[in-house]
Amino acid sequence: MAKVMHFQTGSGWNRNGAYAARDTFVNVARRFESDILLTANGRRANAKDGMAIDALRVRSGTAAQVLVAGPDEDAALQALLPLLQGG
Repeated sequence: MAKVMHFQTGSGWNRNGAYAARDTFVNVARRFESDILLTANGRRANAKDGMAIDALRVRSGTAAQVLVAGPDEDAALQALLPLLQGG
């Protein structure tokens, strides 16, 4: 069963830290077998693809959602949400 979480990105996704936040997020997402999609600004991207995440233009305060489907979806959400909401 897929899980969806709605959130607002934290201050770590500001203009100066967005690339570092993105890289950390992508590296953690790649550890999981589940499919992970990030949706923001009317676009959807594979969370395991840094260039796709860049296209979303996620910055601090962006309303977004993450959809996780797969065998380790609970663990993936637990690991990824703090990275998205943190600051």
